[in-house]
Amino acid sequence: MQVQFNKRQILPSVYRSEKDGNTRAFLSTTVLSPVKYNLTPMPGMMPIEQIQAILEECADNAQEVEIEFTEQQTKFGAQMQIFSVKPVPKKNTTDTKL
Repeated sequence: MQVQFNKRQILPSVYRSEKDGNTRAFLSTTVLSPVKYNLTPMPGMMPIEQIQAILEECADNAQEVEIEFTEQQTKFGAQMQIFSVKPVPKKNTTDTKL
């Protein structure tokens, strides 16, 4: 059985909450106009912890990432299951071309 992943560049956002001394991070992104997807790191091409850390860091730094994912609809809404993530280099907006 062969699984094919989609690729897309997204700007992740993170919401952190603390309960009973445990900090949790909830990841999401808005795609097109406006559809919000919950992001769920999944085991596969990269460790879950690495995917989570990259998405959180890029969300904190407002940096886009390229993801490999599958989509599904859950009782909590649309979800992207992330199997691979790669930060996209920020564009230098101070460079001007003459």
